[in-house]
Amino acid sequence: MTLPSPSTFNAELVSDRLETVSQMLLDELYATEDDLSRSTDSGYTRGCTTFGRQRSRIISEAMSGRYGWLGLLNGSNDIVFTIGGVPCRFSNDDPSNPSKDAVTTANRYQMDFLEFASKGEPGRFCFIIDRGQDGGSEPRVEFLGFTPSGEVACRWVSNAVRVLRLEGQQSLVQPVQVAKPQVAPKRRDEGDAASEAVQ
Repeated sequence: MTLPSPSTFNAELVSDRLETVSQMLLDELYATEDDLSRSTDSGYTRGCTTFGRQRSRIISEAMSGRYGWLGLLNGSNDIVFTIGGVPCRFSNDDPSNPSKDAVTTANRYQMDFLEFASKGEPGRFCFIIDRGQDGGSEPRVEFLGFTPSGEVACRWVSNAVRVLRLEGQQSLVQPVQVAKPQVAPKRRDEGDAASEAVQ
């Protein structure tokens, strides 16, 4: 069954905004996977670090004012941020069978918004980062809107792919000519002077 997009219910939840937040979440996921690749790392260390980095990134972007539509209601571990005033959460979970509280239950910061949702309309929203472990597919983000009774009313899926991001125009470093070093035997009197200075 094809579900409507979130912007059908709320004009603030347009695709470019959802894609921007999704890219932030995926950037931190990829960076963590790259950084924590030692044999001493585990799913737990990667999971905690990924969540912490994603949370910090959302807070940082919201506080920077770079995106006028991105706000922050709660910066603690049960983070709630806003897109055009719409409260949202995120979770690294399985979108087809979510189990984490950020997806399954409304946060107190989402309750007021949820109370105004009509029957069958979404009032609670969550970005779910699907790590792509179902046979090697690339990670992606699903943005789901839930009705007050917990049913999925709308769905958006990112088209973000892993890209190497370079800030600004990057130019290659030009080679520098280096003269051939001159190597000569060490003179005994230079070594003696250095050892006397140390004593």
